[in-house]
Amino acid sequence: MILTGTYERNLDAKGRLSLPAPVRRELSDHVYVLPALDADALYVFSDEGFEKWVLGLFEKRGGFDARKREDQELMRRLTSMAVPMDIDAASRIGLTEQLRQKKNLSREVTVVGNFDHLEIWDRATWEQSQAEQTDEDLAAIFFS
Repeated sequence: MILTGTYERNLDAKGRLSLPAPVRRELSDHVYVLPALDADALYVFSDEGFEKWVLGLFEKRGGFDARKREDQELMRRLTSMAVPMDIDAASRIGLTEQLRQKKNLSREVTVVGNFDHLEIWDRATWEQSQAEQTDEDLAAIFFS
């Protein structure tokens, strides 16, 4: 599963997000949503994607070791932040008020595919972050 694209959406009055059709086809009926660790956005992972992402964070350490206090703390923090959600019959997920407040999500959001997960950004924040990036910035990262 590879998630790509950029989609403008509006949250409804109950904070529900209608997932774009191309993205919805890639997901099962269940996702995990958590605040992004590196961006002013929310991450949305499929079941399988969330498991791979979490376990991947331990790869440099030789894998998750339940006997290591540091590994237990990291696992606890990551899994406690993740909110399991079902995708309803109308292809929506309900973003809790707490999640929306953590990342300052207003009614207008942008959903961004980021390979193994989606990111949900406040639209104005996304547009500002993109305006600050140049093709030269991307080329420098790509060719470094």
